[in-house]
Amino acid sequence: MIKRIGQSLLLVICLSLIISPRPVAARPTGDQLLLRGTDWLAGKGVDVFYPDTGPTKGEGYVEVTPFCGYAYCFQCIELTVRLYAERLGYLSTNGRWPDSVSIPYDMIDVINTAHDKQASIKQGALPVDDPEAVKYLPFADLTFIPNGGVKPPRVGDLIIYTYRKKGDHIMVVNRVAGNKVEIVQQNIWTQTKPATPIPVRLLNIAESSGHYFIENAEGWIHSPRMKALINPTQEQMFYDPGVGSGTWRWDEDALTIYADRSVANAFSASGGQEAATKLSQQLFTAGALVTTSDSYVRCALMNAANTMSGDIRFTSSFGLKGLDIRIQFVGDTLRLRPHGGKFDNQWITIPNAQCGWEGNPI
Repeated sequence: MIKRIGQSLLLVICLSLIISPRPVAARPTGDQLLLRGTDWLAGKGVDVFYPDTGPTKGEGYVEVTPFCGYAYCFQCIELTVRLYAERLGYLSTNGRWPDSVSIPYDMIDVINTAHDKQASIKQGALPVDDPEAVKYLPFADLTFIPNGGVKPPRVGDLIIYTYRKKGDHIMVVNRVAGNKVEIVQQNIWTQTKPATPIPVRLLNIAESSGHYFIENAEGWIHSPRMKALINPTQEQMFYDPGVGSGTWRWDEDALTIYADRSVANAFSASGGQEAATKLSQQLFTAGALVTTSDSYVRCALMNAANTMSGDIRFTSSFGLKGLDIRIQFVGDTLRLRPHGGKFDNQWITIPNAQCGWEGNPI
């Protein structure tokens, strides 16, 4: 698990992605590798770098840095462009994002232009090889969700954020759990002296009538290619001699556990809380929780045990042969699907079972 680093309120500015064409430059030797790509984004991230020398005047960012190929080294936008280029293939004809991008907020215009160019081609108004269209078409499957949209941020999304200038910062969603997202970023420092890098931090998510908000965010960019990069290609097994066995799998919205009768009986028995704790530990060890919070999942499993202990729908006497548990990363936390009995193979949303990042009921 990534070590969380404390932070204070800070300011940041992301330098221009590219002002004029430059040759690809080597990364400076004087830098700090703070996170390896294997340490985040379910092991599919890229390395996160900070310069050896941080800001000296309490400004919270390093303003002048050399060029590194995709963007200026160490800048917030360099991390996100490099990630989406090397892991997902988002590259324009210049080998990065189009030259119109100066700050992260400009990426929204790139996505909108890509959609417009794609629509014009489909309508026959532009040829497929139109030079301007070719610049933007690689980004046509990206979606920008404005802050307050009905789709919450998902793992791998890029959050465009405002510190001083509208949309001057960008970061990558690493994990999602209930009321918070964990993000990874470059070029954010504490305003204390000496300045300390903050490559990882938590942001609060607020939900209202099915709309999701992050304070100071302009919105988030979502790629449909991300699920193929990080989602397990098949169900993974778990086994605990005191609880039972089954499989698990996550997608971009939830972790789903497919449990046998032994697990279902253990959860509905008087020791259901202990069984829930054991199962959460098994899932953590198996790597099932790398896109969410282990405390959040443990809270959800305990809520499942509490529900099952007093509900006949989830007992062996009612014909229960197995149980699926779906833990949503945001929104209604818990859904249960019994196998056997009157409610066979029906998803049941459990009310008042929402959990927060720290494992607290909300």
